[in-house]
Amino acid sequence: MKSLLCLLTILLSGLAACAGPQPVPEAGTPTAAAFEARCGSCHALPHPARHRAEEWPHLLALMERRMAERGLAPLSDGERQRLLDYLQRHAR
Repeated sequence: MKSLLCLLTILLSGLAACAGPQPVPEAGTPTAAAFEARCGSCHALPHPARHRAEEWPHLLALMERRMAERGLAPLSDGERQRLLDYLQRHAR
C-alpha cells in the first residue's frame, strides 16, 4: 500500500510539472501585453481566474499603492480601466 501511495505521488507530481503556468488570456492583444508589462514587471503574473471578478478592484488598487511606493509610473485612468475589464472578464 505504501509503495502504491508513493507511485501515485510521483505520477501526480510529474503531471503538475508538465502542466506549467497557464498562458495569459487573449495572448498577443494590446491589453494582455499591458497586463504582462505592467503587472509582470514586479512579480509573477497571476492568472486572472485566480480571483473572482469582485476581488480585482481591491487587488488592483493595492498593486497601484505598491507601484507608487516603488516609484513606478502610475496607471492612467484608461489603462486602469482596461486592465480591470480584462481581469474581471477572465476572473473565476
